[in-house]
Amino acid sequence: MTGICSVLGGAAWTAACFVHNSLPQGCIGDTCGGRPLRGSSPAGVALVAVAGVMLVVSCVGLLLLARRSRGLGRVGVAAGLVGAAGVALLAAAGVVSTAIDGNWAGMPGLVVPGVLLLGVGLALTAWVVLRARILPVLLSLSLLVTALLLPFANEQTSRVLLAVPFGVAWLAAGVLLLARATRTRAARAL
Repeated sequence: MTGICSVLGGAAWTAACFVHNSLPQGCIGDTCGGRPLRGSSPAGVALVAVAGVMLVVSCVGLLLLARRSRGLGRVGVAAGLVGAAGVALLAAAGVVSTAIDGNWAGMPGLVVPGVLLLGVGLALTAWVVLRARILPVLLSLSLLVTALLLPFANEQTSRVLLAVPFGVAWLAAGVLLLARATRTRAARAL
C-alpha cells in the first residue's frame, strides 16, 4: 500500500507542479499592489488533493515500516506531529481559498507556516527512513534533500518547479517499494 500511494502521490505532485506553472504568473508580497495572485485550475486542484492524500498515507506507511524495522524514537514521533500540523494548515488554506476567498489577505499566515512545517515533517520522515534503512541510502538522501527544497518553492512563480524533484524522489521510492514487494511475493510463491 505504501508503494502504491508513493507512486500515485509522487506522480500527482509532479504533474500538479507543471499544471500550476502553466498558469499566468502571480505576485509575491509587496509586488501585489496591482497584480492578482496566481489562480488555480480544476486539474491542478484535483492533482494537489490526490497528491496530498497519497503522500500522507505513504508517510504514515513509511513511519510504520521504520517502527517495525528499528523503532521511531523521538524523531519519528516529531515527523508525524510536525507533518500533520503542516498538512492541517495547508488544508485550512485550501478550504479558505475555495470556500471563502481565494485572495484573502491572511492566506500567507496559513500557507507559509504550513509549507515550512510540511517540509520539516517530510525531512524528518526521510531522516527516519534513512536511519531505518527502508530504502537505499541514495534514495533516502534524495528524499531528504528534496524535502528541504520545498520551503523555497512558491506557487505564485516558476519557483513552484522546485517542488518537482521531491515528487520524482517520492515516486521513485514507491517504485522501489513496489518492486521489493513483488520480489518478496515471487520468492514466497516458490
